[in-house]
Amino acid sequence: MDKQYYTAGEIARIAGVSLRTIRHYDTKGLLPPVSHSDTGYRYYDKSSLALLQRIMMLKYLGFSLEQIQHLIAAQEAHALDQEAILAQQKSLLLEKKKHLELLVSTIELAQHSAQEDKWQVLVRCLNLLTSDEKVLEQYQNPENLNRRINIHNYSTSSQGWMEWVYERLALQPGETVLELGCGTGLLWMERTRLLPEGLHLILTDRSEEMLEQTRQNLAPYEKELAARQILVEYHVLDANTLELPPASYDRIIANHMLYHVERRDACLAAIARALTQDGTFYCSTVGDTHMEELHQLVIDFDPRIEMPFQNLTGGFHLENAEPQLLKHFSHVDRQDQDNDLIVDDPQAIYDYIYSFPGNASLILEQQGRKLMAVIQDKLSREGAMFIHKSTGMFICKK
Repeated sequence: MDKQYYTAGEIARIAGVSLRTIRHYDTKGLLPPVSHSDTGYRYYDKSSLALLQRIMMLKYLGFSLEQIQHLIAAQEAHALDQEAILAQQKSLLLEKKKHLELLVSTIELAQHSAQEDKWQVLVRCLNLLTSDEKVLEQYQNPENLNRRINIHNYSTSSQGWMEWVYERLALQPGETVLELGCGTGLLWMERTRLLPEGLHLILTDRSEEMLEQTRQNLAPYEKELAARQILVEYHVLDANTLELPPASYDRIIANHMLYHVERRDACLAAIARALTQDGTFYCSTVGDTHMEELHQLVIDFDPRIEMPFQNLTGGFHLENAEPQLLKHFSHVDRQDQDNDLIVDDPQAIYDYIYSFPGNASLILEQQGRKLMAVIQDKLSREGAMFIHKSTGMFICKK
């Protein structure tokens, strides 16, 4: 037999697994042999080793065998090459790394907590261990998002952020518009009467809960929209694995979400392909100095509080986004909003800090009264807290 083939025992030894494991994966349809001998021996090749690596990696990441079967089938259906598969694995491993870091942080917090607080922290640790949601759960449900949005009601600009964004879209009748990461639909719910006739609006988010909240928020306007022949669709869609029909959208919107996308370059390439010839892509983000006064307040109060947004958003800031966009678009125009915050409500400041992903809520369950006292003292001395905002949008053409 050609040396490129391996028996089940040989592939088990190469991979460092038991022969029983190979047979089990074969029985489950995950690792079928590529050939059989006349006497019924199963034979495998190098592609079998690559497939076994995918199975073992997904198993390590916590997927069930049934889930692994579906994931591998999806990879094969989309004809993903080895590089794309490795990129997917890297993305999944990074998610697991973030989750492990959060668990380590929680354990450390328990170690340094008073005895009466220790059990509360351990219960939260247990919740993390039994949760299937992603670490960045503030974007999986509207509660934390609303906590974060509320502080922006104290804007110095006469024009709110969503109004500023909508004005720049300049939507036209009959266009097909896609929004990635629609959140709770705030961009649309107060502007339904402004939407041009015949618009086809596709709203997407990776969170089913967010998408359901968007649907509920727009439900009161359904008859009004239908009367003007405006079609609204809702789809669960993850920008990390973005697949869109080519030349299908007149406008695509990514409002403050691209910095969360691990496979951002692939995502931008998919967006560029999906635009019509004269289509436009709108993406917003923050700058390096965004909310820096509030971040300093947190550091001065308790440096243990994690502020992962500073790391999460760093990959796609106002200062570094343009070169990334120019790889896929011939014209990129940056527009910044002139806007800051003057906040005189201590609860709004507290809620924003509490909504930080990571250990903020854990620490504030123990130290929340002290933080509120610090905020109230600051406001009593200064009247209000000034917080600089650095936000803007890139308008991109093919």
